[in-house]
Amino acid sequence: MNAPDRYERFVVPEGTKKVSYERDTKIINAAAFTIEREDHTIGNILRMQLHRDENVLFAGYKLPHPLQYKIIVRVCDVSLNFISLLF
Repeated sequence: MNAPDRYERFVVPEGTKKVSYERDTKIINAAAFTIEREDHTIGNILRMQLHRDENVLFAGYKLPHPLQYKIIVRVCDVSLNFISLLF
């Protein structure tokens, strides 16, 4: 069968970080967090909680592909200090 094994959706492979951080080069005070082995559940919770903070201008997430078990959360805030505190 072509489907990947079920455990691949939850178990992070050795040598892979659960969360990685990358500053956005196009938008000032923005960053992208890649979270491995998560889906819409965590993405939507993070997005809603970030929207509650008054320092956050934009928060969103995406799943690059249904068979890639990771989400990318993008955050833009008033000052870069807030993003530095997250990571």
